[in-house]
Amino acid sequence: MTCKTNYSCVYGRSVSFECEAKPQVHCIDRNNTQKTFLINMTCQFCWQLPPSNYLCSNPTNCKTVSCPQERYTANCTVRDHIHCLGNRTFPKMLYCNWTGGYKWSTALALSITLGGFGADRFYLGQWREGLGKLFSFGGLGIWTLIDVLLIGVGYVGPTDGSLYI
Repeated sequence: MTCKTNYSCVYGRSVSFECEAKPQVHCIDRNNTQKTFLINMTCQFCWQLPPSNYLCSNPTNCKTVSCPQERYTANCTVRDHIHCLGNRTFPKMLYCNWTGGYKWSTALALSITLGGFGADRFYLGQWREGLGKLFSFGGLGIWTLIDVLLIGVGYVGPTDGSLYI
């Protein structure tokens, strides 16, 4: 479809655009053929959309070990059902996924066995929380149970921002 886009809309506000179906597309609404219609959308450029509204290419030059904060240029394309201003394909700088060598299974085992002494938090590089657990005996067991759950589902991870092995 082609739309008459008004680029002077107010950013973040709802706006309606009049669109027309391409000649090879036939739109039918309640048994009536429709050529033009209104589309409601939020006024923003395609590159400003949340990540769930576009797909990006995978990295080809990322290292997986010890490369914190390394970035790569990805080519991103807006999903078909999303409407936005500007080009539907755009470059975006994204962070590489990397690992610092921490194992999820080790963190979970430490949390279950020695979590009351903060061993799981020390292992993940979170020494302040580790000291808190150590001196409070794992929050009298409550903090330990919560950490087993949080590490088990992957919510708590290494402090350096890396992924588990």
